[in-house]
Amino acid sequence: MSPAAAIPLARRFRLAWGRLTVRIAVAFAAVALLTAGLAAVILSVVWAAQFDAYVRQGLQDTANGAAQLLSRSHDEWGGWTLQAFAQMPRFGIMSGLGLQVLDAQGDVIYDDSVMGGFAHGMMGLLPSGVSEPTGPVATASVVSEGEVVGVVRVWQLSSEGILAESDLRFQRSSFIGLSAAALVAVTFASLAGLAFAAGLARPIDRITETASALSEGDRTARTRLVGDDSIGILGRTFDEMADAIEADREMERRLTADVAHELRTPLQAIQATVEAMQDGVLPADDERLAIVRDETVRLGRLADGILELTRLERGAVPMAREEMALDAPVRAALDAHRVLIESSGLALRERLTPGLVVCGDADRLTQAVGNLLSNAARYTPEGGSVEVSLVAEDGRAVLRVSDTGVGIAEEDEERVFARFWRADSARESSTGGMGIGLAVVREIVERHDGSVAVERREGAGTTFALRLPLIG
Repeated sequence: MSPAAAIPLARRFRLAWGRLTVRIAVAFAAVALLTAGLAAVILSVVWAAQFDAYVRQGLQDTANGAAQLLSRSHDEWGGWTLQAFAQMPRFGIMSGLGLQVLDAQGDVIYDDSVMGGFAHGMMGLLPSGVSEPTGPVATASVVSEGEVVGVVRVWQLSSEGILAESDLRFQRSSFIGLSAAALVAVTFASLAGLAFAAGLARPIDRITETASALSEGDRTARTRLVGDDSIGILGRTFDEMADAIEADREMERRLTADVAHELRTPLQAIQATVEAMQDGVLPADDERLAIVRDETVRLGRLADGILELTRLERGAVPMAREEMALDAPVRAALDAHRVLIESSGLALRERLTPGLVVCGDADRLTQAVGNLLSNAARYTPEGGSVEVSLVAEDGRAVLRVSDTGVGIAEEDEERVFARFWRADSARESSTGGMGIGLAVVREIVERHDGSVAVERREGAGTTFALRLPLIG
């Protein structure tokens, strides 16, 4: 025995349930984690853009303020003197920024990012070095008496730059809060995944258990699932499939019993006749051989009828779907059975409405109507009548075949279309009927999306009503 077969069925169910719940919980957690990560990336990009714009605006404000002060100082001190730059450190190095001042010719005349660095020509000092701005740079023109006398250039010396400590704390706390929210989201998503998987696994387990019970021979096992979701629909579909399988099995059992019952009588008649001829009790003349021949023919007809009915019930008989006037197959059936009806001493009356168009197989409909006519002729006494009418009622074509025979008892109405059914008082095998004609009628009509019913008139005959949907 394989290891898998040695594991009890219930335990295999629990293992399968556990694997399913874990997979779904992990999937929920992964989605939550991916969402949190995506939110962090988007927030980082947005914040980076916003802080970059904030930094640039701050640099520009600083450059504008320094340029305005330099404009006043230039006018006050009469040019670029040492006193004109006295207030620049508070805009530059004291604020963590680099600040340079360029004259009208573009030469650097002040750079507080390098200690004491001034361009040649100012108080005879030589330059001690000029730095190169990095990162975002903001510039502003220094205007004196309507002319541009210089340019202020400002940039960040460090990563913090003009950001206040509160700005940095806000940025850090925001990312910490986002991380905490992501952790909470992943936790709750995992719990939700477990709950969802548990609810999903229970009906799946029920379907699995039902399938196992059916395979072990419990024909009554059903999932009994309800609901309009996919699992509920699956459960109902499974139950319908089980019902259909059980119906097929029941049909096969009934068919076997019915066939055995129907074959018994002709076989017994043949056996008794042959044995009597062999024992010399009866002569082997034409009369006795005719009995054997008739019973053999009846067996052949019975076998053909059973085969045709079985194929109809299983849907193995193809049905044409053609638009046609229903009176055409009805007239064909009437023409084929007119001689039989009249030779039985019956009157035939017709009231057919032309132009009632239906969709179906003309040959099969002719067969169904013919079965009803032969049934009426077989069970109507001589001197009676058979009436056929075709009318339109409530969007359907209604064909009625009425006879003045013995009728059908009320308790037999539910069984009249069952295979091999015959009423004890009238449907005897001696009449030549095999008890499958009406069953064939029902199968043909239902394959045409129609219905057939008996309208009982006990003591005054029987009416069969066949209804088919009209087109147009």
